[in-house]
Amino acid sequence: MAGKKLEWLDEYSVEIKILDDQHKQMFVTINELLDAINTNTPQEHLKNIIDDLIKYKLFHFETEEKYFKEFNYEGAEEHITKHREFNEKLNIIIGKHPENNLELAFELIDFLEDWLVGHLMVVDQKYIKCFKEHGLK
Repeated sequence: MAGKKLEWLDEYSVEIKILDDQHKQMFVTINELLDAINTNTPQEHLKNIIDDLIKYKLFHFETEEKYFKEFNYEGAEEHITKHREFNEKLNIIIGKHPENNLELAFELIDFLEDWLVGHLMVVDQKYIKCFKEHGLK
């Protein structure tokens, strides 16, 4: 059995609706993956959820990085480096389990739970002031 579901907490908020909504969607998709593991979902369905999760995370990174550029965010380079490190780690995990979506799902969940919460609580908090100063709410 996989771990318990992720719960969105107010302390994860970056106080910007579009970004909080995207972060919340990540929680929803990770929880879908947990449900799929716990109900012995077929490998193909697991793969679809994993693919959706990866695509959505990349979409989210693009959204944040668009605002970094638009607002000339001074922490952009450091933050983009974190996004690249995430993508590299993701590629390593995917490469380790090319034929076993269940093992991939377990390892992805372990990685994503820790990474997402840590990223929200530390790295994303740094851009709030800049984004709000540019009118993003």
